[in-house]
Amino acid sequence: MKNKTNLIQLSFENTTAHSFKNNIFDGKILLIKDSKEILNIIKLTEQYFNYLFNTGITNSEKLKINYNKENSIFFEIIQNRIKFCKLIRKCFANFLLQIELDIQSTFMDYITFRYSPASGMKNIGTLIPTPAHRDTWASNIFNQINFWFPTHNVSDRNSIFFVPKYFQKSVSNNSDEWSFYRYKKTKEFLSTPVSNIKFPQNQIVSFNVKKGEVLCFSGHHIHGSLVGESDRLNLETRIVCDNDEETYKIPVNLDAMGTARKNKWFKNLKTGKSYT
Repeated sequence: MKNKTNLIQLSFENTTAHSFKNNIFDGKILLIKDSKEILNIIKLTEQYFNYLFNTGITNSEKLKINYNKENSIFFEIIQNRIKFCKLIRKCFANFLLQIELDIQSTFMDYITFRYSPASGMKNIGTLIPTPAHRDTWASNIFNQINFWFPTHNVSDRNSIFFVPKYFQKSVSNNSDEWSFYRYKKTKEFLSTPVSNIKFPQNQIVSFNVKKGEVLCFSGHHIHGSLVGESDRLNLETRIVCDNDEETYKIPVNLDAMGTARKNKWFKNLKTGKSYT
């Protein structure tokens, strides 16, 4: 399943905002290494986690957190603390500055915390492992850029997967039936529309990702969660930027059947105003 040919590894010394976005909108998957700002976010997350669970998150294989009402409440508390933590948001803004993005024209969704239990274990929290999907099926915003980073080292069997072959191909999905309102009201309802088809293993790629590294990719990519033999904890968010639709050749809508753009999901990093 692992395929390094689909991954471009970058450091802050060999990337610019222009090259970064050109690669993203062209369907490349980027791995940015050695980010102190991302490590700072993970450290803050671990502090929240330690306070509630009295255990670290660096070795997920030893977590084995059981599903119960109290743990579910704890995960929701952690989720909200991360979402509304001004210091975490500032650290991520500093990370974006390191890849030369213009913060004044950048709009970001909440940074969210996702717990993926080992295979056979019950899910905890509202952001459960998700099957193959494009984020753009939910947002209807096609210049969306995703950022995914684990709080500990993860293998290519326990990270996320991509199906690059379908970046420019239509995929059958349930975006005509999906509702964000229903997701917020119904615990069993998935957080995004998903694909109606199962992809062959030889079309799926995934990667090892170390603590402090960030996977960056277009929200138009078909991707989803892998469930492995150990628990996984990760953080994720997405951005959109003013003028990208005019400046870059962004992906076109191939198969999103919703009509409403979720502009309010994205807030300007400087002013807090919604994307338009």
